Amino acid sequence: MATMNVRALCLAVAIVFSVLPRQALAAGEGSKEADKIAALPGQPKDAAFQQYSGYVNLGDKAGKSLFYYFVEATADPATKPLLLWLNGGPGCSSFGIGAFQEIGPFRVDTDGKTLCNFKYAWNTVANVLYLESPVGVGFSYAANTDVYKGMGDNMTADDSLQFLVKWLDRFPEYKGRDFFIVGESYAGHYVPELATAIIAAKNAGINLKGIAVGNAILEFAAEQAALYEYLWQHAFLSDSAHTLIAQRCKNAEDNSPLCSGARDTAYNQLGNIDVYNIYSGTCHDKNKVKPTGSNCMDLADPCAQYYVEAYLNQPEVLKVIRANTELKYKWTRCRQTFYSLLKFGDSPTKSMLPYIKAVVAGGVRVWVFSGDLDAMVPVIATKQSMEKLGLGVVADWRPWSIDPKDPEVAGYVIEYKGVVFATVRGSGHMVPIDSPARGLALFSSFIKGEPLPKAAPMVDG
Repeated sequence: MATMNVRALCLAVAIVFSVLPRQALAAGEGSKEADKIAALPGQPKDAAFQQYSGYVNLGDKAGKSLFYYFVEATADPATKPLLLWLNGGPGCSSFGIGAFQEIGPFRVDTDGKTLCNFKYAWNTVANVLYLESPVGVGFSYAANTDVYKGMGDNMTADDSLQFLVKWLDRFPEYKGRDFFIVGESYAGHYVPELATAIIAAKNAGINLKGIAVGNAILEFAAEQAALYEYLWQHAFLSDSAHTLIAQRCKNAEDNSPLCSGARDTAYNQLGNIDVYNIYSGTCHDKNKVKPTGSNCMDLADPCAQYYVEAYLNQPEVLKVIRANTELKYKWTRCRQTFYSLLKFGDSPTKSMLPYIKAVVAGGVRVWVFSGDLDAMVPVIATKQSMEKLGLGVVADWRPWSIDPKDPEVAGYVIEYKGVVFATVRGSGHMVPIDSPARGLALFSSFIKGEPLPKAAPMVDG
């Protein structure tokens, strides 16, 4: 796949999506008005935007129903673009993680019942659609559960495209609207593959303008090898462990017992740290919520995922969002029982670089960004992937800031022909959690198609 000609890749995808059955692309069941949320339980009284949630049934033999949550922009939604947000995993929830821990309008307080306004929500600049994908993640489900055994990238892209076409029939005012897709982690597969499918399906009515992926899995083997190099560079691994890996691992793809053993020995040296943000705190009070809220004083609480899980499993919440309460499992952040990275069908070892090139060739804006404290998908690996694309440099490496008057360096950015690569300083794997202001500034520049602001020069004295 890594050597596939970009033109051939687009042609192959176009053939697949040109033969989709008409029934699969027909309007989904349900209606916009039926999906409207008057108010989420515990939400602040001053929330002034429209919210919707519900299911889009794909109408296929497996009976797939994909759950979505949609929030309109806080101001002028009729003029704002449409964003699709996807979390990765594979198997992690875009609703629970993306909407309630990263970019959504609310965060869940420590009591697991109260919602807090989030200052840096992305619906301040766009209408945001969160999709529980692939099927089986979060509240999405299939009537025939055997379908979970065959999950992979191709099915995910197919289902997501069908979902979008049906969702746009339900919300026709967004047909033809500027459309963007953003995701993180394993969405480094979902996003470019869905974008390639959209480009191929020319009559889908989707006006794709750009994609962005953060701390994205693009070349899994290379990123896993770089994990140990990154940890050693940051003084988390001993010199002896680093040397042992160098001696026993022939290359990034080496899965021999000798190499795996050396890497396992190194990993076991780490202790209780979060490899997704090497300098962050970790949760020591798992699966518990506090009886009274904190009044949202600490939105970056390392135990936040457990407050979200408590909130999304409340009967009152399930009723308001119209979740299928007949499912045999409760909502959970990531469904590892359905998916694991190394068993995800057609996906984990292939390179995403041909897809990135295909999206660029389709005239679609591409941004890649990396929180520089993430060891799991290290910035050093993503930098190497960007160089492998072989695109000429348009504007060389420089610091950027949230505001051109601000000397505080928010990260660094380089622009290639068709791709912008930016780092976010002081952030881990999930930029909107660790650096929400910088994440929003980056997203705002991305959808406007504008360069990230240059950092103001420091003034002595």
